[in-house]
Amino acid sequence: MPPQPVDISLIISSRNRAYGLTNCLDAVSAAARQASYLRLELVFVDNGSSDGTSDVVRQWAANAPLKTNLIYEATPGLAVARNTGMKAAVGRILAFTDDDCELFPDYFSTVAALFAGDTGPIMRGGRIELGDARDLPVTIKTELEPATLTSDLHAGGFIHGANMAFPRTLIDKVGLFDTRFGAGSPFRSGEDTDYVHRAFNAGIRVEYLPDFAVKHFHGRRELGDVKKLQSGYAFGNGALYAKYLFDRRSNMRGMLRWDIRQAVLEAVGRRKLSDELGLTYRSQLRDNLTGMLAYWRGQKTQRPA
Repeated sequence: MPPQPVDISLIISSRNRAYGLTNCLDAVSAAARQASYLRLELVFVDNGSSDGTSDVVRQWAANAPLKTNLIYEATPGLAVARNTGMKAAVGRILAFTDDDCELFPDYFSTVAALFAGDTGPIMRGGRIELGDARDLPVTIKTELEPATLTSDLHAGGFIHGANMAFPRTLIDKVGLFDTRFGAGSPFRSGEDTDYVHRAFNAGIRVEYLPDFAVKHFHGRRELGDVKKLQSGYAFGNGALYAKYLFDRRSNMRGMLRWDIRQAVLEAVGRRKLSDELGLTYRSQLRDNLTGMLAYWRGQKTQRPA
């Protein structure tokens, strides 16, 4: 008999996180059991780990309620790992989360319902709640109102790669992730922003829907960690500004102008980014410009996969 089609492929990539995978994987199990009527698979990409990450996944998979495809991808980089997972996945819907996240129990059933009536490809992102109250309120998205991406909005942060889903057919129009972006890459972040931006420019509807959700246990509790994280985000955004600066379809130039304006208003005392987290628009703009320069310097040697 031919293999049964898969409704949803969940793609998770990880590097040297054997110590913290159990909760993530157990949450996948709980969500899969609640959606036992669906055909599900987990595509887990071990992105060059030197610890026991693959062993942890193998042990869990032996009793998991869904098919598990464990892949070892030696080339480092979140975008590389996600591309590897996308190529291996066989589901009609491809869903993404991170190894420090936990799915809500209704995750798979909610994703299936959201995509059930579509007649064309739509990209969707969901809510990301803070998993541990001791962690600082970053890398989350807690808005409770649905939203649709427009040319007036920045793709960055509209939906997050830690909770994102789209049909396999979207790849035909958008392609794979740009491996120059994302954790472990030359530009350190922004692979999800780039992918959302490319989808929007290709005429794909992009939606934020709070109905499907994950909890993020990111572990950042010191302001220095947050500043380093935000610096990486701004650096990646700067590289994206450079990538699309001369693309007439793109609104990235408008986003860069907005960043410049906020930095100027902050300098004259009329804007603040975050006193609580010690972040400033001026430091953000500095990192944007550094990222732009890095993109242009590396353009001849760094090419997307």
